[in-house]
Amino acid sequence: MKRILVLEGSPRHGNTEIVTDWVLSGLGPKMQITRLRTADLNVAGCRECLECTRSKKQAGCGQEDDMAAIYDLMVDADLIIFTSPVFCWGVTSQLKAVVDRCFALLNGENLLKGSRWALVITAGGDHFDGADLIVQMFSRLARFAGADFLGQYVAANCPERNKLKASRQISAEARKFGRELREKLQD
Repeated sequence: MKRILVLEGSPRHGNTEIVTDWVLSGLGPKMQITRLRTADLNVAGCRECLECTRSKKQAGCGQEDDMAAIYDLMVDADLIIFTSPVFCWGVTSQLKAVVDRCFALLNGENLLKGSRWALVITAGGDHFDGADLIVQMFSRLARFAGADFLGQYVAANCPERNKLKASRQISAEARKFGRELREKLQD
């Protein structure tokens, strides 16, 4: 059974959650899915204290918060899916704090090397209203981490939540992306 970790960046139960549900349904059964809403977690931003550089074989951080448990889940996951709406040309601050703190996993033995990542983004505007920058950020971060970036699904021009639920096109595309991820996990 494949272990999927979903790091959800949205601070509300809105479009990103709906699209993520569709992607996960496309992944199909026989997946152990852990969903973490970063807005519900206690994760402080990186202070660049470099405490994490002291341990070369495990993630270590000088801050005591929920990130320690997230490190373990990330290392054990067969696939990490990062999700976020576009906020001011980037991911939400809640997800960004988690991403920044991943530096502790890249130190020493690089505990994320060989991991697989995917990205789900929602945007009120088009692909060039910030979604493109998020894709570029994660693509570069994956390359730096030695991770395999399996791709992204961007639901651009998202309507209001109640209208999105009725969007057959976005639903079909998101489910298709989930199926594509499932196929890539079989490799």
